[in-house]
Amino acid sequence: MLYTCGMRVKIQQFLFGKCHSWAVVGKCIGRELLNQGHNVDFVSTDGIKNKYVPTYAKNHIKQPYGRYDMQISYTAMKNFPQYLHNGNKNRFGIYNYDGSVLPDHWAKYHQFVDKLLPSSEYAKKVFIDAKVPENKLVVVPHGIDLGDFNVEPYKLKTKKSIKILNVCGQIHRRKNFTGMLDAYGKAFSKKDDVCLVLKVVDKKPNGRFELSFKDLYKKWCVKNKNAPEVEIIYEYIDKIESVFLACDIHFSLSNIECFHIPSLQSMAAGKLTIQSNYGGSVDFMNNNNSLLVDGKIGRCPPTYQYWTPSPYAEMFIPSIDDAVEKLRYAVNNYGNLIEKFSPNMKDTVQEYTWENVSKQIMGLVK
Repeated sequence: MLYTCGMRVKIQQFLFGKCHSWAVVGKCIGRELLNQGHNVDFVSTDGIKNKYVPTYAKNHIKQPYGRYDMQISYTAMKNFPQYLHNGNKNRFGIYNYDGSVLPDHWAKYHQFVDKLLPSSEYAKKVFIDAKVPENKLVVVPHGIDLGDFNVEPYKLKTKKSIKILNVCGQIHRRKNFTGMLDAYGKAFSKKDDVCLVLKVVDKKPNGRFELSFKDLYKKWCVKNKNAPEVEIIYEYIDKIESVFLACDIHFSLSNIECFHIPSLQSMAAGKLTIQSNYGGSVDFMNNNNSLLVDGKIGRCPPTYQYWTPSPYAEMFIPSIDDAVEKLRYAVNNYGNLIEKFSPNMKDTVQEYTWENVSKQIMGLVK
């Protein structure tokens, strides 16, 4: 039976306890399903903090009961049996392993979902290589809501003309924050009319795959005596879109990304985007809407990997020299590049919306 409205839906995962990428995805899909007239129950597995609860969800925070017509969970695969057990159809698990080799024994959890929804072709290949049946896999990307950009730009302190943004949150090694800083320091000096705006979380590392931002930044400052300007934002910002609107370029240099919402948000804000030419982001980034940094494939160290590391894991090693060249080119030719990329940027963000994401999921319902 194909449902068109009025379905009972459960979304059980990280939602309202912390600012987490999984939570963003779950909440945004839930919002669209509510807009379509479905009855959505949000089950937050990481607690509830009011600042992370959007208005539309306040009356829909429930404990699971009975059977649901559809269940969705963006979570580690080992949680699928627990989070998707209130019904035996339309069980959709979302997961992306930010690495090239899925940990041992994870693939078996596909049996607890009807469809597993990786967010990119890169992420899908990781599952196929781990022997997850391809007929269980459907690529469903992440998205944005263009209405979220109807906000005032964030008030930055810098007076520089060109603001280069990096939204990183927690400093995971695979995000190559060190390489990003290195490239910025080599591309510019304090005499240049640029400022790097860093939106990061001020917290101690949790696990081998995390680094301390303050330690990294201190070392960078010592190394770069003539460093270009940097502005750091630590506090939680309810409307992160305001930061994108306040800046001109979003610059990331990741080793591995299974999607990369910040690059999409940058396009939606009408800004220039620079990112590694690898991984899930190249599903929607190309030479007609972005500047992509070249590099090579190399070994992925154990400290970059989550859960169980593999000696066979690979990652992208972006060229710092090419990143420096792309940064300078972006700053020196900003207006021309925006004019060139703008039509394709607009087409991209019209395609990659949470509304379209939810419609694609509904198209899988049986």
